[in-house]
Amino acid sequence: MESFFSEKRTWADGPYLHFVAVLDDPAYAAYAQAHHELLAAYGDRVGIVPAPWLHWTAQGVHHRLDDGQVETAVQAVTEAARHAAPATVTIGPVWPGPSAVTVAMYPEEPLAAVNTLVRAAVSAVPGVQLREAATRFWPHSTLAYFRSPSVHDAEFNRRLRTVRPERVELTINRLLAVHMYQDLDVGYYTWTPIAEIPLGAAEADAAAPEVVCGTARTTATYGTTPPWGDSDAESEITVGRLAVQPPLSESQIRYESFASAALDDSTYFEDAEPPMPVWPDPVTVACERPYGDGVCGSTRLRVRGSWNSPAVIICERGHSWQDTVETMREVIVAAEPAR
Repeated sequence: MESFFSEKRTWADGPYLHFVAVLDDPAYAAYAQAHHELLAAYGDRVGIVPAPWLHWTAQGVHHRLDDGQVETAVQAVTEAARHAAPATVTIGPVWPGPSAVTVAMYPEEPLAAVNTLVRAAVSAVPGVQLREAATRFWPHSTLAYFRSPSVHDAEFNRRLRTVRPERVELTINRLLAVHMYQDLDVGYYTWTPIAEIPLGAAEADAAAPEVVCGTARTTATYGTTPPWGDSDAESEITVGRLAVQPPLSESQIRYESFASAALDDSTYFEDAEPPMPVWPDPVTVACERPYGDGVCGSTRLRVRGSWNSPAVIICERGHSWQDTVETMREVIVAAEPAR
């Protein structure tokens, strides 16, 4: 047996560009957690992968790239991924290997197809050198990496076989382009995200609806349940244009206070009525992530979140950022299905 992060596997100059699927499904997190009591018994001889870092690697680049190469590679994969299809797979059983505890992913064919597509796109970027492809692509996720050769013995195998949680089915419908790090202090991989890449034809096309937020809402909207679906159920809505109302200015707040008091008391106030404010027009949301020599500027967006969680906004190039819970609620209200 061997330590996973051996001299031959340790990166000299990471982080490196990787394309991964983040396996953050709660059912898979529970599947991984079922093995933690056994793995924790081995202390720092294993690096147990926490739920936020569970992933499947579609393709990695194992040498440094400059910013231009990273941008070109991400754009190439984003374009190629439009011709891919989401993959529904079953995760399990667990495989105890010579240097890690891995989890099988079946069927292999749709994941191998994603790998082939991503590999071809990245290989076309000038200066990128990929490792030689295996005869057969091996899709898997890793639960723990061995940090000592003394872990994987007969006793470990026997105990691991007694942990048999139900296999998990999930759908991989997007990749994440990341700067991947080997965190040798904890014994597993971490990353910083670059861009989110949907698998399949982009839904944010010219026919997507316009969603204008904040033009006809009241505070009562936010104290009620959502107009459709469960308040904690995640929604993903494609918009052709997302426009939001800027926050109220101080003069607008004073005017609203005056108007509310006037409705309650129909008498004149000692102070003069505040001047009528000029209400700002809704502002179109555009991606401000760096792109090329400037900023992305895309206004073709997908908005994901729930009534009770912030909006995650993803542009057509895969850049993503978070907005407020209020924005997510406005989008859900505006996208209420016709009855």
